[in-house]
Amino acid sequence: MKLKHRSLALAAVSSAALLALSGCGAGSAGSPTSSAPVPSASGYAAGNLEPIASSRTTTSLKTATVDGQKIIVDANGTPVYIYTLDNAGESKSVCLGGCALLWPAVESGSEPPQVQGITAKVGSMPAADGGKQVTLNGLPIYYYAKDNGSGSATGQGVAGVWYVLAPDGSPIYVGSTNTSSPSPTSPLSK
Repeated sequence: MKLKHRSLALAAVSSAALLALSGCGAGSAGSPTSSAPVPSASGYAAGNLEPIASSRTTTSLKTATVDGQKIIVDANGTPVYIYTLDNAGESKSVCLGGCALLWPAVESGSEPPQVQGITAKVGSMPAADGGKQVTLNGLPIYYYAKDNGSGSATGQGVAGVWYVLAPDGSPIYVGSTNTSSPSPTSPLSK
């Protein structure tokens, strides 16, 4: 009987550790809702991703059409995302640790990024690494490590909490690439 209780306890501890490592792949109930790779202690994520910095700097934001949607991208055409577990107006991001490896912060230098075709309010907040994380309408924005340049928005809908943005800064829920995750029932976008 003691062995059975120890096995159950070990399974519970293992599950908790796995959830903690997944960081940003958890839904609001705390259970994983995506098959997104989990960063390892070495800084490499599953799927042969190269190690990445916890943030990347951009000098401008603009719009581009990706998968038929007009979205916000950086100077190189790489999409930016919001994490729906962040709260507008907060002083820091909730995407830290392993989450920040898979979803690096979009940072600006000493000046805010220049914008073209964007009506969202651009601001900044302190980033985890001491830089300035760019915000749109008060929400921090991120890159997705698996996107491979312009024309790719593979992070759209991941875990039902990561979304690209319309020019006005609202999340675009349609076109989710993660069909296993539920989308919110009232999209804010066109």
